[in-house]
Amino acid sequence: MKMLRKIPLAIILGMGVFLGTAEAEEYYFRFSFDDKSKLDKITNLISIDNVVGDTAFAYANDGEMAAFLAQGYTVTILPHPGSRIEIRHADSPGAMLDWDYYPTYTAYVDMMNNFAASYPSLCRVQNIGNSVNGRQLLAAKISDNPDMQENEPEIFLTSTMHGDEVTGFVLMLRLIDYLLTNYGTDSLVTSLVDNLEIWINPNANPDGSYRSGNTISSPTRGNANGIDLNRNFPDPAYGDHPDGNAWQAETIAMMNFASNHSFVLSANFHGGAEVVNYPWDCWSRLHPDNSWFVSICRRYADSCQANSPPGYMDDLNNGITNGYAWYPVHGGRQDYMTYWKGGRENTIELSSTKFPSASQLPSYWNYNWAAFLTYMQNALYGIHGVVTDAVSGLPVAATIWVLSHDADSSRVFTDPDVGDYHRMIAPGTYNLRFSAAGYIPDTVYGVVVTANQATTVNVQLQPIAGAPDLAFVGHNAGSVMPGDTVDMLIKLINNGGASAAGVAATLISSDTNINIIQSSISFPTINPLGGTAVSLSALHFAVSTTALYYHQVDFSLIVTANGGYSDTLDFNLEIGRAIEDFETGNFASFPWQFSGNADWGVVNSGAYEWSYAAKSGTITHNQSSTLSLSINVQQAGTISFYYKVSSEAGYDSLKFSIDGGLRGGYSGEAGWAQASYSIGAGSHTLTWTYAKDGSVSRGSDCAWIDYIVFPNMGQPLTITTASLPDWTAGHPYSQQLQSVGGTGTVTWSDFYNNLPGTGLALSSSGLLSGIPNGPDTISFTAWVQDQALGTATRSYTFIINGPIAILTDSLPHAETGVAYSYQIAAAGGTGGLTFAVVDSGLDGTGLTLLPTGLLSGTPAAADSVEFTVRANDVIGASAQRQFTLIIAGFAFLPGDANGDGFVRGSDVTFLVGYFKGTAPAPEPYLAGDANGDCLVSGGDVTYLVRYFKGIGAEPIRGECR
Repeated sequence: MKMLRKIPLAIILGMGVFLGTAEAEEYYFRFSFDDKSKLDKITNLISIDNVVGDTAFAYANDGEMAAFLAQGYTVTILPHPGSRIEIRHADSPGAMLDWDYYPTYTAYVDMMNNFAASYPSLCRVQNIGNSVNGRQLLAAKISDNPDMQENEPEIFLTSTMHGDEVTGFVLMLRLIDYLLTNYGTDSLVTSLVDNLEIWINPNANPDGSYRSGNTISSPTRGNANGIDLNRNFPDPAYGDHPDGNAWQAETIAMMNFASNHSFVLSANFHGGAEVVNYPWDCWSRLHPDNSWFVSICRRYADSCQANSPPGYMDDLNNGITNGYAWYPVHGGRQDYMTYWKGGRENTIELSSTKFPSASQLPSYWNYNWAAFLTYMQNALYGIHGVVTDAVSGLPVAATIWVLSHDADSSRVFTDPDVGDYHRMIAPGTYNLRFSAAGYIPDTVYGVVVTANQATTVNVQLQPIAGAPDLAFVGHNAGSVMPGDTVDMLIKLINNGGASAAGVAATLISSDTNINIIQSSISFPTINPLGGTAVSLSALHFAVSTTALYYHQVDFSLIVTANGGYSDTLDFNLEIGRAIEDFETGNFASFPWQFSGNADWGVVNSGAYEWSYAAKSGTITHNQSSTLSLSINVQQAGTISFYYKVSSEAGYDSLKFSIDGGLRGGYSGEAGWAQASYSIGAGSHTLTWTYAKDGSVSRGSDCAWIDYIVFPNMGQPLTITTASLPDWTAGHPYSQQLQSVGGTGTVTWSDFYNNLPGTGLALSSSGLLSGIPNGPDTISFTAWVQDQALGTATRSYTFIINGPIAILTDSLPHAETGVAYSYQIAAAGGTGGLTFAVVDSGLDGTGLTLLPTGLLSGTPAAADSVEFTVRANDVIGASAQRQFTLIIAGFAFLPGDANGDGFVRGSDVTFLVGYFKGTAPAPEPYLAGDANGDCLVSGGDVTYLVRYFKGIGAEPIRGECR
């Protein structure tokens, strides 16, 4: 497109386009485009009204206009189609007799109520809901038995869901009046009323029409919130909220009304062109009943042309058009009724002027009244019938498919109240398949349909036998590795026709790798016809540590239920198969990486399998959310996963890549589905990216993945060192951590950096070493990574005890011939301490040191013994101390220091020399102990001098121990 200067939104908002009320602004404008395919995206930004050549006419509220201008388009603001002031209003039903007035809102409500009051045998009026501002959404039911549900097609005619397109509003009021006043006199009207259940809703958007109050003055396309109601319905291509807005009160009322009925044919009357539009609006592909749609549209346009001057109802393809071929619409009611509700709807544009002068309304009636009747008559043709229960004769809620014909939800349904169905279809010969929950399907072959005729096919369906039929659905064990102890819940489905109560099951397996610990489980009552249930408790089994990776284990589940039901359900699992089902509630099971504008998260709602799934991050336009994983594939195989997407179709999408190469893309409204791709041996990077383009958000605007089954990746990286030993402070520490599995060499690290300050460090090779400080309790997490970026972690806690210290600093004296026993005390170290004499100091003394630290025995001779004791702990740390032990005896003369057999002055001299270091020690040593204190000291010299002076006692023998 040649880009002209863009008109800023602020300038547009300052134009005072046409409205000065407090309600939502609405702009009418035109713009040019160079590629019609762009309209498929533009229609999600603004409300396209018409397309002529390369020019589009559209509406927008403030927010929509801002989003549209942000795309770089230039707009020309036009007078709003509702800007003309219409002064001809009838304020009572009586004033509408000539049908050349628009009714006030109060007159409209009175007219509807008067129809029911005046024709009680033919008409009922129902308020199907209220508008945003509380106005009534009224619908008249016309039937020869208005209070009964009959075997008749239900049809629904509605107008003015765009509030400024009011031609159909008055024409629908007049059609109600025409059917009621001509019943019994006009044969076609009488036949229609007798054989159809006709519902007519003249105004589906009274807030837009009566924007100014009680009269139609400056009506708007949107409702009171500025929302185009014909973009606000669930869409086959774009899901629940194609316009990005919440369902409006009027939309909800219309959807509820459609759900409470079984409309087989409907029409949605608009203005702004003169053409009959048929599905699809949202897809370029044609409806399976395209030829039938073309024929009824052609019949309507031809009738109008036959009853009007030249130039009426001849727009586009001489008065008819495929919706998407004209311009795409997402969220329109036509596609909603046709795709979701099993009916057939057309959008009929009645007048090129949206808000014609009231004086023109009788002319439009003359052009269309005959076409209205023949359009309703279409519901009487095709295939009709009643589906009942073959046993009870009661009506069945069934689905009817035309084999080798139906697609895109073109099947139809029975009215469950009566069991009747009505399948309008082009002439031909068809095979019909009838199915219903709880019944055996039935196929009727060779059904012939003739133009403008009815073919009756009644069907009786046989109910499925009233017994349960249980089948295995799945388990939640996820990845099961050698050495695992597994708790496994089981899910069952009941495909039978009766509830399964008292369900119990026993698990068995003949596989020698499996030790079943808890084999019995029970289930709640499982409803029939597809009801499911999860076991109330878990099965419990252990897998042998020697089990081989990728070994398939076969299990059997013996299932019983009340009434004698019994069956054996087989299933299997594969040991060592890596599965990511996110049931940990986080991304801890694999080394996931995140990039883009927002991280993926794990959510516990809407999962494919069990409770959890991964969901893309919250992003906006031109942003992305990426989840990636690097793996090493040992053997070429397959990777599979389940995905779900809710996005703007064709523009915002989930893409899956392997090593940067796109393998799959998923967009629009896609429920859970499985994707599977081949992958070769070697290192690969898997990437899931949800990305948005420059504008428009639809649905939940995100993607989910779940239950990823990886190819053969060998044994996963696992840390096998179970624990680390306690140690002694100050003693060198060295422990090698071990791992198995993974790819290539591994690199270790202290994951949370807990070791600094402890005296220990973990090397990249996994060696924990150093000289630990203590006492202390050390806790840290070891992290290991292989060359394929596989990782494993393990947490450790161990104790560093204080260093060994021998607490005993001296020993009590021993006595010759007397038993001796003394416990040497020590503290610190790791584990129990062991004591030993490290020299020969106790040799020949009669004493020994036990490993417990007990010094014991009977001294053989008096002596002064020196020896060294060492204490060792269990890890090899030690401490030692030297001791002197005095062994006293009586084979000597106290005071006879020089050993000459006498106590005299020479002993004093001898002792003095000993103390001066010029004489040897007394022999035996305690012979120099004159005062009996078991010590040889200067006190003994003094004692002997006093003795020789006659002022002290004679030397005495001490009682040394």
